[in-house]
Amino acid sequence: MKTFDLEKYGTTYKIELKITSYMEGNLAVTMTSWENGEPEPWNVLTVNLDSVRPQNCAFIDTNNNGEEILAWIIRHGLAVPTGIYARSGYCQYPEYRFRPERLLEIDPDGYSAYLHDWRKRYGS
Repeated sequence: MKTFDLEKYGTTYKIELKITSYMEGNLAVTMTSWENGEPEPWNVLTVNLDSVRPQNCAFIDTNNNGEEILAWIIRHGLAVPTGIYARSGYCQYPEYRFRPERLLEIDPDGYSAYLHDWRKRYGS
């Protein structure tokens, strides 16, 4: 199991990422904290807005994870910004393109299932 250190609230948490998809096939990335060897749901890294995103792209939930999550994503080599933003309510969310090789390394089964579903819906 691959984990990433996340410093929040004065503590360093071990975060495991899981790859899945939202109802219409968009990429979803969930976060699980491993404290004392036990899994605890932490948050969802991505947010699903009202449009189909390109393969491996997702809007980042900066509303619930804070702006500092963007540097964390880049520092761990997970994704890069696309320059696209979307609004929902009073929040603006940046789109990031996740690196396929990192997603495969982090969660091979989850990423394979996401790809299969996405390709079945939208082609390659």
